[in-house]
Amino acid sequence: MRLCGPGRRRPPGHTVGGRSPRLRRLWRLVAAVHLAIVTVVPAGWAAADGAAAATTRTVAAAAVAAVTTPPMGWASWNTFAAQINYNVIKAQTDAMVSSGMKDAGYQYVNIDEGWWQGTRDASGNITVDTAEWPGGMKAIADYIHSKGLKAGIYTDAGRNGCGYYYPTGRPAAPNSGSEGHYDQDFLQFSRWGFDFVKVDWCGGSAEGLNPRTAYQAISDAIDRATAQTGRPMVLSVCNWGVQSPWDWAPSMSTMWRTSGDIIYWGQSASMDRVLANFDSAQHPAAQSPGHYNDPDMLVVGMNGFSAAQNRTHMGLWAISGAPLLAGNNLATMSAETRAILTNREVLAVDQDPLGRQGVKVAEDLSGRQVYSKVLSGTGRRAVLLLNRTTSSAAITARWSDLGLAGPATVRNLWTGTDAGTFDGGYTVTVPAREAVLLTVTGSGATPSASPSASPSASPSASPSPTSGTTSAIKGVGSGRCLDVTGVSQTNGAQVQLWDCNGQANQQWTPTASGELRVYGTKCLDVNGGATADGASVIIWDCNGQNNQKWRLNSDGTITAVGANKCLDAYNNGTANGTKVIIWTCNGQVNQRWTRV
Repeated sequence: MRLCGPGRRRPPGHTVGGRSPRLRRLWRLVAAVHLAIVTVVPAGWAAADGAAAATTRTVAAAAVAAVTTPPMGWASWNTFAAQINYNVIKAQTDAMVSSGMKDAGYQYVNIDEGWWQGTRDASGNITVDTAEWPGGMKAIADYIHSKGLKAGIYTDAGRNGCGYYYPTGRPAAPNSGSEGHYDQDFLQFSRWGFDFVKVDWCGGSAEGLNPRTAYQAISDAIDRATAQTGRPMVLSVCNWGVQSPWDWAPSMSTMWRTSGDIIYWGQSASMDRVLANFDSAQHPAAQSPGHYNDPDMLVVGMNGFSAAQNRTHMGLWAISGAPLLAGNNLATMSAETRAILTNREVLAVDQDPLGRQGVKVAEDLSGRQVYSKVLSGTGRRAVLLLNRTTSSAAITARWSDLGLAGPATVRNLWTGTDAGTFDGGYTVTVPAREAVLLTVTGSGATPSASPSASPSASPSASPSPTSGTTSAIKGVGSGRCLDVTGVSQTNGAQVQLWDCNGQANQQWTPTASGELRVYGTKCLDVNGGATADGASVIIWDCNGQNNQKWRLNSDGTITAVGANKCLDAYNNGTANGTKVIIWTCNGQVNQRWTRV
């Protein structure tokens, strides 16, 4: 990673207009594989209308199959900072295999800050010290590949990388960023054989670059490199949450940092920082299969953390569906640390194919929190009970908060034991500043993980003002339905677009008083009674206020009565997880809806 922000200056956020080029990723991957034949559409992809659409979706699915769950691997920064070379990376590669981490699903070996000191040849190509990297960077990438793993590399969006501005264990290295060489550098990375590239923001911040513009240019450069080499690269945006990357990075990258570093050079692991990074990554509407909020690398197994803290940290990342990039020394880790990093049941929560991020569903008393993550399968939830207080506390997971009904079975993932079957909920005492990770299986709605077929270009119907008729509400532009994130019934849960699946969190009932009700007692609500463009749309206990009144119009728009603005899919988004907001009515397709 490098520093990604140890007290660095951060420019004010910029507001810019922008497109949402999700088809670019399909083009990149189609070009990469150069498939000349049509293969069978994989399970989990809905059939598209028409042979041409089916062909395109089939090729894309084959290419993206390797990045449909959060990336898992190891990165060099947390333990070694910039003091890395061929032998350091080789030893960690070997340890990933011998420790069983590869078998558990870890696959990326990521070379972070310090591999390059900013030198280039007369043609502008990156050069490295061959005393440290015998055979150059291609040789280490080849070695990583020889072990059945994937190779990652690092650069900066600016002219100078983090090693120029901050201590790294090496002398300051000027010109160690890629600005002015985007096409050249990313093509070189791809030709060397790298599968993953992390792009930091130290130079970008110092130079006042616009994050969205810069990372779009980088994503485009990767497109062009992949078209030449046939090697797709995971793009990891590392701009520390500047300009809210969760709002724009999903269209151009696999993962995006949401905060500063979890650990800085020369420091020990800190639970305060773990919790702060976890909190900063809570953007569930942005997350979907292949696109992930990144709270930073793991500090599991590093100095300063107990086994209980390691389990709590791992559980927080798993419930978030976050990328899992270990940062400890794999060659010297204890058996206890290895067991935590390779717990198959915990990893399965993180890697669940639905790609959902867990959300807070209850906090009966301050600091005693319940998080729920919808898992694939019928009525399955991962549940994290987090005690942020300084004393042990009993915390209850209620089935109603999880969107479940009837008796449900509970399993503790760290002890690997079944707790039993319970009616209504389950209570456990959680030690101070720790968490308990469970799975709960009962009766309840489970959303689909599959992309829907191509949306229709025009509505077949418009919203009906008839009260009392329950139905889904589908976006005309997206072909996806109004959906309460994570099947949550908690006040404040974000409303988003998601594949229409007929479940309870997509069933809306208009009332004679102008409400749109879900779950019977919750109403579609403009958050805080706001009236400005961009105000989020959530659910809340029905209360009769104007911010819960909606007018269903004959042209397919839905007007928020209190704000006199239209229900809107943010930034013309069409993907799963697109936030639903209000915006000045403009007649565009992302403001038109049909009841189905």
